Amino acid sequence: MCAAAAAGTATGLFNPLDTLRVRWQLIPVLSGSSASSPAAAAVPPPAARTSLLRFAGSIVASEGFFSGLWRPGVFATMLSMGTSCGIRMGSYPYLRDWVAGNSTNKTPLLMFGTGLFAGGVGYWVSCPFFQAKTRLQVATILQPEGRAVGPGGVLGEMGTIWREGGVASLFRGASPLVVRGSLFSAGQTLGYDGAKTILAQRMKVMEDGPVLHMLGSVVAAFFATVLSAPADVVMTRYQAAAQIGKAYAGPLDCFANMVQQEGVSVFYRGWSPYFLRIVPVFLTFHPLFEQLRLLAGLTYMT
Repeated sequence: MCAAAAAGTATGLFNPLDTLRVRWQLIPVLSGSSASSPAAAAVPPPAARTSLLRFAGSIVASEGFFSGLWRPGVFATMLSMGTSCGIRMGSYPYLRDWVAGNSTNKTPLLMFGTGLFAGGVGYWVSCPFFQAKTRLQVATILQPEGRAVGPGGVLGEMGTIWREGGVASLFRGASPLVVRGSLFSAGQTLGYDGAKTILAQRMKVMEDGPVLHMLGSVVAAFFATVLSAPADVVMTRYQAAAQIGKAYAGPLDCFANMVQQEGVSVFYRGWSPYFLRIVPVFLTFHPLFEQLRLLAGLTYMT
């Protein structure tokens, strides 16, 4: 519960950075759309495509900050991250200590491996929410005036996905999401728990408190972003395929198509907004999570 509450709060506050990341990642595929398609009309002007800041500025100028960046998929983002993080970060220390025997026997490999497993489970369960979040963000691209994107918000979007093919549609893109989520979680647990373990528990150069929690958050954000960025780009493209006029046989076909048409560098397109989004989220999440643990009668995560 502490992890879910902290994650929902942090991701909701910084949803504009996630929306910006998704829209920046989709520029190449939108540019290749037919001239008569709604996707082609959503391509930003050439000047806005030269830098991330100019791109963000063009969105704010034409659509407004709230409609263009903050509102799209915000509740779906909070729901998806609250669900996945509640499972993975809530279960991680107990799973880690069960495998190791106790918290004093933890190793970097154990932090990585248990974070990988917990992350896979958490992100698989929350896949329908993540897909609704991505689609709501993409829908805003295709309706740049900022009009409402269909009735019902996240629940309405999930209903639309269900009508496209039932359970199979709700879990469309689950494979890249689980791969991305597993690697993201593994990087997060390795970076955060590793920083705390080395600096506070073994070297004893810092006390386990808010300053260490903030430092560990930055380390965790770096590892999580580096490990999960390629799968994140594939997931975004695959889940948005139907809306932007692309047809892929599956995630692997999407991956191969991206390599063939755009080269391997495409998998780190959007790395900067991805990292810049994760840093403030983690700087909010981890300290808040630790304080909520104390309020709940627990200790700091060890």
